Amino acid sequence: MKYRGYLYVALATTLNVILNGITLGKYLWLEGRVRGGIFRNWGRRFRYKPTNFAQPTTEAEIVELVRKSKGIRFFGSAHSFNDGVVADHTLVSLDKYSGVVVRKDLKPKQMCFKGGTRIRDVVKFLLDKQLAFKALPSHDAQSIAGILSTDVHGTGRNWGFVSESVVSLRIIDGRGDIHECGSTEDLFKAAIGGVGAVGIISEVVVQGVDRFNVEQRFELAELSFVEANFERLLRENEHFSLYLFPFTTKCQISIWNRTEKKQSFLGPIREFIAISVDALMAVWFGALISYTGLLPRLSSIAHSLKRGTNLVMESNKAYNRSIYHLHQELEFTVPFEETFAMCKRFVNLYEKMYTKALPYTLLEVRFTPAGHDLTLIGAGRERLCTWIDLVCNDSHGFENYYDAAEESMKKLSARPHLGKFCQSFRKSDMVRLHGQSFAKFLQVVDQYDPDQKFANEFTRRLFRD
Repeated sequence: MKYRGYLYVALATTLNVILNGITLGKYLWLEGRVRGGIFRNWGRRFRYKPTNFAQPTTEAEIVELVRKSKGIRFFGSAHSFNDGVVADHTLVSLDKYSGVVVRKDLKPKQMCFKGGTRIRDVVKFLLDKQLAFKALPSHDAQSIAGILSTDVHGTGRNWGFVSESVVSLRIIDGRGDIHECGSTEDLFKAAIGGVGAVGIISEVVVQGVDRFNVEQRFELAELSFVEANFERLLRENEHFSLYLFPFTTKCQISIWNRTEKKQSFLGPIREFIAISVDALMAVWFGALISYTGLLPRLSSIAHSLKRGTNLVMESNKAYNRSIYHLHQELEFTVPFEETFAMCKRFVNLYEKMYTKALPYTLLEVRFTPAGHDLTLIGAGRERLCTWIDLVCNDSHGFENYYDAAEESMKKLSARPHLGKFCQSFRKSDMVRLHGQSFAKFLQVVDQYDPDQKFANEFTRRLFRD
């Protein structure tokens, strides 16, 4: 069974790379969509036939759907790793509700976008006006409403979240009423990271900055070197993250800094090649040595063969990428002060469980600054955070590792990212982790969705049990 899964993951990833390449980045096979009445999320793990499916093109149509529906959920690219994308009654794609909204009240360098606009398209509209995001997370396939609903983050010394570039939201509540809200309002903070429980984000006003170049550098290092020089690396670089690998002392350092340097020759193409090679090596070679039991002996050798890159590109090309291999993610935050102890804990957990036929896995480690007050229940709320993302090849067996990891998370008071694998957390855990902030969130949800139209099994487990 595991080898059948191995081949499926490898072939699906290869197809995704090929189709994205020949369409010049315009098409991803691994995206959520409805075909023949059947919904599949991007990772192909949530497949069902919704009772009703709609693709509205106007805000008025969305309002009408909300008012008539018994229960309703929305999706953009469905780049989700849990059943938050499963609707009780009506499933709505926002793909046809996208683009720029012309508004006369916008201040300089601001633009307004419909909620279904993909980040890759938001970036293009901004570039046409010589603008850019201050910074971005690593994937550009999601809709702007989707990444705000899960409070998507990047990694930075002084920057962490896309929501920091948002001026205001337009939200349709459970009654079908429309609200405009700014970043100081409770409705705004309940929508950011609220996984759609309080309403549909129909419009987003973004504060852009002048477009700029970024120098992106990836290199291998010894984990002991990183630990010894950790404070300096964070201090000297605007954006910094790590990849940690089991059964080796090697890790990857990833750095992004603004620069006045000229863009690298064929930088985006070289980046596409590098990302594609990494994805294909992970699913074909990494997974193979994992499933054949050779990972403990070959991990250090395999990772030492990887070569670093140093490219200067337009900011969105440096921060973003469209290609990703078929995989699963479980992500959470821990206090920054516990970074290396927590990283080692979850690497050790994988190594201890490895004999149970676990798929190839790595840990991505990112950082966000303290003071994030734009969300009520986001995992990065308020404190200086280290984000640990357990990235498993999407094949049989990853659930065992994730189940054990979630139990460990609860003992450590780690906060889960609600857009990733999140199967065992319940309302009692949310109360423990977010306290009065969670109580405020529930008050806002009850106020704006009194009939629980936006609820589904996932949100009821987290917010209602």
